[in-house]
Amino acid sequence: MNKNLVLMGFMGTGKTVVGERLSKKLELPLYDTDNLIEQKAGKSIPNIFDEYGEVYFRELETEVLKEIISFRGCVISTGGGVVLKDKNWDILKSNENMFLISLMAKPETIYERLENDTARPLLQVEDPYEKICELFDKRKELYLRADIVLWTDDLAVEEIVEKVIDKVSL
Repeated sequence: MNKNLVLMGFMGTGKTVVGERLSKKLELPLYDTDNLIEQKAGKSIPNIFDEYGEVYFRELETEVLKEIISFRGCVISTGGGVVLKDKNWDILKSNENMFLISLMAKPETIYERLENDTARPLLQVEDPYEKICELFDKRKELYLRADIVLWTDDLAVEEIVEKVIDKVSL
């Protein structure tokens, strides 16, 4: 398979775990942009945010996208904010071998999945649910630009994997 399956969506929608399962099931390499950013920076994402801020993190994210755009036949799991920069969309859309898949969930579901997760810098605020709603409202339309949109609220990971495979007609 020459297509890359690019998973995008809000934090807590299942990109990482779905990416891992797709990679295993389809026997394709997996590249997680957040992991690649951490390797490039030599720091965890929370430390990058603390020391350099979100703008710097987003620059690293774009650099990583530029590096992996030429890969073929892989699964790519992106960070939730990859959709925020037009430059990132240009990179993703510039390659006809990219199949963009948005995993979506309602803010309530996202909050339930992430309420005890302290590794999400953007949610380290007084009211994480309010922050989720605010970010989700800003990003929702961007996620809907993908080739495929799957709502994950009531689906098990294996069901999501099967739906992705069905939709991309592998």
